Amino acid sequence: MRWDDSYTEVKEVQKSTSPAAPRQNNDPRGFFILLLLALFMASPFIEYDEHGVPQLSKWRQEKLTKELDEIKGAEQYVLLTLENGIYPCYSCVGATTIYLRKGQIWKYGMTTKGERGRYKNKLPGQRLLYVTEFEGTVEECLMEERKKIYYYALHPENLAREVTLIRPPGNKRDN
Repeated sequence: MRWDDSYTEVKEVQKSTSPAAPRQNNDPRGFFILLLLALFMASPFIEYDEHGVPQLSKWRQEKLTKELDEIKGAEQYVLLTLENGIYPCYSCVGATTIYLRKGQIWKYGMTTKGERGRYKNKLPGQRLLYVTEFEGTVEECLMEERKKIYYYALHPENLAREVTLIRPPGNKRDN
């Protein structure tokens, strides 16, 4: 076989394996989402005052204020069990569930959204009660959360177990 013969064969294979024409997406939801995105992007984020000085638009300033308020208004919480029973356990070695008594700690957490923003209305169905333990800035609440997760190993309910846990059953990680 000569070089130009092999080239011809490869060329023929390439012709026969050309990609199919792209399929069109006729889903109207995709178009609607694209339209909303375009309108949002077209919304001016800079406005000019009566002296021609640029400033943030009203919607952009409101968004910033909301985010800054959330940073200042965080809370550290605990999720307690509402009844005796089997609960998921992310800290158990060799098991995926654990038996907990009513009122025991399942998880420590931190949020800027409060219970409704963080869990919606799902906790009663999971047999858990949300209790705010500390309010402060994001930094302060993160520090409280970390301390409680780490010191859970020494908590009396954990020390009473036959096999102790490194962190509460509902916490997947230390952070």
